[in-house]
Amino acid sequence: MSDWARLDRVIQYFGLNVNSFAREIGLNRAERLYQIKKGNYAISKNLVSIIVKRFPEVNDIWLLTGEGQMLTSGAGLAKIPLYNIGLDAFGDDLSTLPVTDELDIPVLAGSDFAFVNPGDAMSPEIGNGSVVFVKKVEKEAVVFGDIYLILSSHMNVVRYVRGLDDKNWRLVAKNATNFDDIIMNKANVKAVYKVKGVLSMISI
Repeated sequence: MSDWARLDRVIQYFGLNVNSFAREIGLNRAERLYQIKKGNYAISKNLVSIIVKRFPEVNDIWLLTGEGQMLTSGAGLAKIPLYNIGLDAFGDDLSTLPVTDELDIPVLAGSDFAFVNPGDAMSPEIGNGSVVFVKKVEKEAVVFGDIYLILSSHMNVVRYVRGLDDKNWRLVAKNATNFDDIIMNKANVKAVYKVKGVLSMISI
C-alpha cells in the first residue's frame, strides 16, 4: 500500500476530506498532503507524529511503513450505538437518546452511531428499515454528491448534498420521482453526519 493510500485510508476513516483533515491536524494548508498524493513526497516521521497526536488511535508504525494494522491495539473496537427512533428525535445531545442496541462491526468501527432509516427517499441504496452508520463531519468537509444525515433547526433528513450557492445546499433524494429537492440554508444546519455504510434487511 502506498504512502498516499495509507494516508487516504486514515482521512476516510475519520469522515474527512484532505482540506478538513489538514485543519484537524493543525496544518494551515493542505499542500503538504497533496504532495504526498502526487507521489512527490513520502510520509515523514514529523507528519506521523502530528497525525498521531490528534488521532492517537492511529498506529504510527503502520502509517509510516505499512506494517501491522491501521489502528492501535484496542482502538476502534468500541461498540456502535444503534438508535431506533424517528429522525426528528435527533438533536445536538445524543447522550439523552435511548440506545436500542450496541453493534460490533469492525469495518464500520469509525462510525459515531447507527440508526434505522425511515422512509424510501433514498431507495434503493438506503431502503426503509435499513441500518445506517454515520460519522460526524464539519460543514466545510462536506463533499458534494455524497450522502449525509443533516440535522437542522427545521428538519432532519438523509439526502445527497449538492452545491447551490454560498449560503445554501440543495438536498436531493435518490428516489427523485417521489420526493422534491430541499433547499437548506447552511446557517440552519446544526450537525452533519457522513453516511459510512448501510446494512439492509433482506427477506427471502
